[in-house]
Amino acid sequence: MFSTFRAWRRAAVVAVIGGAAIAAQLAAVVPAQAAAPTVTIAAASKIKPVTGDVYVVYLGGSYGNATIHGTITGAAAGEIATLYAQQFPYTKAPAPVRSLTLSGAGTRTYSFTVKPTLATRYKVKLFAKSTLLATSPTKSVYVVTNGSVTGGAPCGRPVCKETFHVYTVLPSSALSIEMRKHVYPYFGLNLSSVGVPPPPTWLHLNAGHASVSAARRINASVYENTITFTFTIGNDGYYMAWRACTRDTVSADGLGLPGYHGCGASKVLRTAAYLG
Repeated sequence: MFSTFRAWRRAAVVAVIGGAAIAAQLAAVVPAQAAAPTVTIAAASKIKPVTGDVYVVYLGGSYGNATIHGTITGAAAGEIATLYAQQFPYTKAPAPVRSLTLSGAGTRTYSFTVKPTLATRYKVKLFAKSTLLATSPTKSVYVVTNGSVTGGAPCGRPVCKETFHVYTVLPSSALSIEMRKHVYPYFGLNLSSVGVPPPPTWLHLNAGHASVSAARRINASVYENTITFTFTIGNDGYYMAWRACTRDTVSADGLGLPGYHGCGASKVLRTAAYLG
């Protein structure tokens, strides 16, 4: 019984070694598989991103456009790159927007111009006929309101009263939410007894005896607020500056940027790129 067991063990060892030798021979003749294609994605607009977020202006002409671009690695000529978009509130599946056919193999670049009206998520898929080969990560492009300001006049002395009408232009779906928001007015004033002074560096919340009217609906896509400032200048030269903002609620109506961007602080820089 002992000798039989030793013989079985020898046979098992030979079988394992033989199997390893066969596997090594097979590995030597199987060609290496090509790497799967990959797709990168990025977004850009004419406006500098804020905290990394790319955004456009609603109905803002060239400032309302964004470019979705990237590279496709490992592609073959004739394969198709398709841009998909999913607009706020993201309840519908991403839908194809446009496509391009790759003219060559290897690493290729792509670019699509888009004009979102609400925050939109984009991704690019690579197809060989109907077969999905690769999908990019998702990239969001955000949208901010458009608008205009009228009013303002040469100041009376010694007390100046300035009235401005702020018209906000936006998608009709967001009108009711945006109209109800609190408006934060900021004001700054520099005086000089010898000529016109430089502009103020800081603007202060509710300074200049600021007064803001309730929003007035103009039509389905436009509303108006009236903002008034009253301040004393005497006989001095003066430089006044003001801004107004509302806090972003992109998760509620698809407008603005995610996060907090200074609107409502006690003071803001006159040159601040974005308040929301």
